[in-house]
Amino acid sequence: MMTEYFLPIAIIAFLILLNGLFVAAEFAIIATPYTRITRLAKGGSQLAKKILPWLKDPAERNRYIATAQVGITIASLGLGMYGEHTIAKWLLGPLESLGRLSEATVHLIALILAVGILTYLHVVVGEMVPKSIAIQYPERSIMRLANSMAFMEKLFSPLVRFLNAVGDGITALMGVPPADAHDRLHSPEELEYIVEESASGGMLDDSEKLYLENIFDLGERTVVQVMTPRNRIHGFAITDAIEDVLDNVCQSKFSRYPIYDDRMDQIVGVLHVKTLARHVAQDDELPDLAGLLQPALFAPETLPLSDMLRQFRKEQASLALIVDEYGGTAGLITIEDIIEEVVGEILDEYDQEMPPMIEIEPGVIRARGDLLLDELDQHYDLDLGREEVDTVGGLVMGELGRVPAEGEDLLVNGVRIKVEKMDGVALQSVLIYLSGKTREQTP
Repeated sequence: MMTEYFLPIAIIAFLILLNGLFVAAEFAIIATPYTRITRLAKGGSQLAKKILPWLKDPAERNRYIATAQVGITIASLGLGMYGEHTIAKWLLGPLESLGRLSEATVHLIALILAVGILTYLHVVVGEMVPKSIAIQYPERSIMRLANSMAFMEKLFSPLVRFLNAVGDGITALMGVPPADAHDRLHSPEELEYIVEESASGGMLDDSEKLYLENIFDLGERTVVQVMTPRNRIHGFAITDAIEDVLDNVCQSKFSRYPIYDDRMDQIVGVLHVKTLARHVAQDDELPDLAGLLQPALFAPETLPLSDMLRQFRKEQASLALIVDEYGGTAGLITIEDIIEEVVGEILDEYDQEMPPMIEIEPGVIRARGDLLLDELDQHYDLDLGREEVDTVGGLVMGELGRVPAEGEDLLVNGVRIKVEKMDGVALQSVLIYLSGKTREQTP
């Protein structure tokens, strides 16, 4: 009696398992990270080398997926043809023993029950469970199924090639372009979404997330947003006495100084402290400033930070003068300014400036006037943006329509801002009252 049921049950279980393996193989190849398999292949893994073409080449991937789909179809058809008949036959006896049903009704009920049982087993055990496992553990799944799928690919090769040719012909008639190897590449927007998802899932901490987001922002921010403005540039006139320049340099914290002729709009070069120190150390007679200068690098104020960084690398420079649309000097930018846009403010032993923003007490932050509004928005859940201004100082002046006074209060989108300190007509710092909002990230 048990032998009569054992073999059919084993065949049905095998077909469900076979269906599940093909389902797992199909979803595993879709969910497996290309970079991880590439790393394993470079490390010498033979299985990874076998898997890599399926991930890299669209034609190979299509053959792999078609093989899995052919396997699923064959297993499902076999399960339907054999399983439904077998289970229905088992159910006929118990249903006929009820004695009150006609033969046609008994066969119909047996068939419906058989279809219901097989459908449940097929969907749950043969589809949902393997799909969940493959999506949750794609790399492990594909590594275990690689050899089996390679064998099945050879076994089904003629059928798969025929089906792929038919499928490609139909999609071509529909105007659908063939898959490209670049389809697996991600745009910056998609990468930002991946970073967001990875941080939400605990794969990245807040600092790592912020660094990556800042890198993406380098192409969107321009040099004018992060430069030292013209009125804060520390430079010298070409006519200044070299002794006076040396005295000023010794009391200053900078390593490079723009040198101008008559006024700041006429930059003639850049003085490097090392050049000056070399002459002093060798007890040379100090030449005029003109003999110590290096060529100045100029950039338009509309240049994105990513392009500015490329220009620094190309020219092997660390400082550039920013010019406005009229050819005047708008400001100055250094490679350190760009790095700080990624990792946050870098303070050395000579820096005495207040940080761009600091929480001085719960719910109250002190922000510099030159702090970028989108940088503030990165750290706090605020909506203070105005299209025509970039900084906190620009926001305050834009809202008031005039130069503010110390101690003045204003309300911007429900957020209270108090002018804390002015430096002449330049806003130096403000206090922002967050009304219960908390900091989300720290660089």
